[in-house]
Amino acid sequence: MFGSQGNKNRRKKSAKQRRSQRRETLRAWLRRAGIGVGLAVVAFGLPALILFGYSHLMESDFFALTYVDVEGLEYLEEQALLDAAEDVGGEHIIDVQPDRLEVVMAELPFVSDVDVNRQFPDRLHIAIDEHQPVAIVVDDGFWLVDDANQVFLELDSTQPDGELWQLPLITGLSRADLETGDGQQSLEMGLEVQELYEQMELHDQQPISEVHVDELLGVTLVVGQTGTEVRLGRDRFQERLEQFEVVQASLIRRGVDASYVLIDHESDLGRVAVGQRSEPVDGDDRNAGPE
Repeated sequence: MFGSQGNKNRRKKSAKQRRSQRRETLRAWLRRAGIGVGLAVVAFGLPALILFGYSHLMESDFFALTYVDVEGLEYLEEQALLDAAEDVGGEHIIDVQPDRLEVVMAELPFVSDVDVNRQFPDRLHIAIDEHQPVAIVVDDGFWLVDDANQVFLELDSTQPDGELWQLPLITGLSRADLETGDGQQSLEMGLEVQELYEQMELHDQQPISEVHVDELLGVTLVVGQTGTEVRLGRDRFQERLEQFEVVQASLIRRGVDASYVLIDHESDLGRVAVGQRSEPVDGDDRNAGPE
């Protein structure tokens, strides 16, 4: 009853009001349609705009890779490094992937560590940390060992020229030995003796050609052009080399070519045995000293 009565009392809208309402409805619809069209433009147009901008940048010279700065090279050829960079780098700095470059360059000879950085807009910086070779281990080939006792590169024995072949040759140790603590200690012992020999300038008369390391006998140096063996044992190397210096001077003064010099007695460094190459030496000569 109340509903019916209400309909009878409701006032009808005038024509002007109806026209105004239709205009508001149309405006609301247009606003909604405009938002939809705008979203569609953004959804479809923005990727195209980004692609256009990227293509424009890549076609321009602004981000073209123009400079490559390299630091830290001593043994590795710079051209080998640049070739590796060119293979995976791309023509534009934006294309360069530093992580990928580092993986590729880490496989190059002598490279211990590498750090690659992009410097916008057109420069690439490469910092190399190289292995520092200190010796050559002879083990089914000639293998470079660095200052961390790590074997890192096989030398080409068909190309014996170059400063690397001036490094001391270490025999008696294998690459597998150097993966153990005992093997590394033996290597350090041999290098310690070689360094002392150089510091005492004994190499001026008889340069070292080989450092032999033995678990039982200790360190033996092979010196001079004829390969005299100088056995030094396992300790007190400074004193033993001082004794050898005396023996060496005596041998040179007398013009004697020794096949071996034994200064490896555990306690008595005065017990020196010298074997002359020109005549046989029996076991008793082990107690003979230099004249």
